[in-house]
Amino acid sequence: MEVAIRCYSLLVASLEPSNLSFRVTDYRKSSMFRTLDTFDTEFSADSVEWCPIDSFKDVFVCGTYQLMKDENLPSNVSSKRLGRIYLFQIVQNGRLRILQKLEVPAVLDMKWAHVTLQNKILLGVVNSLGHLQIYQLKNDNEKITLELLVQKRVGDEVLALSLDWCTGRLMNEDSLKIVVSDSEGFVSLFELNENELNKINSWSAHGFEAWIAAFNYWDTNIIYSGGDDCKFQCIDTRIKTRVSNKVHGAGVTSIHSNAAREFLLSSGSYDEILRLWDTRNLKQPISNINLGGGIWRLKWDPFKWKYLFAACMYSGFRIVDCENTEIPSVIGEYNEHESIAYGNEMRQKCNYYVQKIDNLSDDSTLSQLIG
Repeated sequence: MEVAIRCYSLLVASLEPSNLSFRVTDYRKSSMFRTLDTFDTEFSADSVEWCPIDSFKDVFVCGTYQLMKDENLPSNVSSKRLGRIYLFQIVQNGRLRILQKLEVPAVLDMKWAHVTLQNKILLGVVNSLGHLQIYQLKNDNEKITLELLVQKRVGDEVLALSLDWCTGRLMNEDSLKIVVSDSEGFVSLFELNENELNKINSWSAHGFEAWIAAFNYWDTNIIYSGGDDCKFQCIDTRIKTRVSNKVHGAGVTSIHSNAAREFLLSSGSYDEILRLWDTRNLKQPISNINLGGGIWRLKWDPFKWKYLFAACMYSGFRIVDCENTEIPSVIGEYNEHESIAYGNEMRQKCNYYVQKIDNLSDDSTLSQLIG
């Protein structure tokens, strides 16, 4: 058969020879993968995101970065960080059609707003120049493109590392908020009003890089953050109180709120352990499971919200069944390559597995971009 039946569509970003591979799989019945199409990305990739809006669920973006070191420069002069944003569409038989390529500063994270806002489909991007950028997906005369609407600098001489939208429960908020973390350990809160982006507040949350910041989708006054200092924090933006712990044995790299189960939260770390939390008690996790590799990204499946898709760096990708939060279990994995798994994404009602691979060598890590 050309396609598998009733399986997830997965986008993954991993660091390997520079091409984009599109594979078919059905995790329920087999672990067979078959390449449908490839694309040369040239630069290394760390972020892939399906568009969540119904009319454009065949569209996704891929963010890349590359360190460009001029050998003639002194050793104390930093390398130039370059990036690209690719806009793709999946067409007949799983073929990849490139719609647009944007030359940009190195991309560290991208996320679509979960719902349309004033009839606009919006993509948030954070980059190596410390900018939060908002792009609009446009469809003019059947030509689909991204157009930069507005950007704001997060801080001086920082890399903006992650972002999250407040719209995770597919609900429009009275105030559209975006949270961003940066390389100086700060977490910043922004508000988007039409085409105006304003910084509301900023907190010094971590002693080193703040790798991740995320909303509690059930109460967007609550922000979670994780940093290279091993701290996992909860910030109430109304009264600026914080709950903090150091349960993680290494830097906290990923946090994702569950939009279907109010008090369920996941976190990942360089210590290779996936932790599930009850947000009413952040002293100790409900459960934990070792995934065998540093966890760079965690994402809940957007259908039943009971599966977690994990990018585990040197150990590939895992799908974890979290229906029983006290006993999570790995039910699928992909580790047929020897590259670094960084980005991942799931798409609803589809028949494809998508593997993003690019041209960073096995001994390279994202820390080289930060350093």
